[in-house]
Amino acid sequence: MSTFVSDSQCNELAESLLSWFEVGNLHSQSSTKEIARVAQELLADDGLPTRWSLACVIAKKAQAAWHQQILQTRRELSQ
Repeated sequence: MSTFVSDSQCNELAESLLSWFEVGNLHSQSSTKEIARVAQELLADDGLPTRWSLACVIAKKAQAAWHQQILQTRRELSQ
């Protein structure tokens, strides 16, 4: 059974992954593979398919958001 996961759902999961960077075991140097494993857990928790390719998309979205937060914080601190 293949369940469609919307872009909105992917974004929500990527957003929830950000807490793993803040208080979990993930950090700015975590590999996409490491983050995708956590994404698979989140997908499973929500009853969604745990396809590796989907987990990687969510992981990359989370990485991009985390790096954007880092850049924003640096800008704010340098002002």
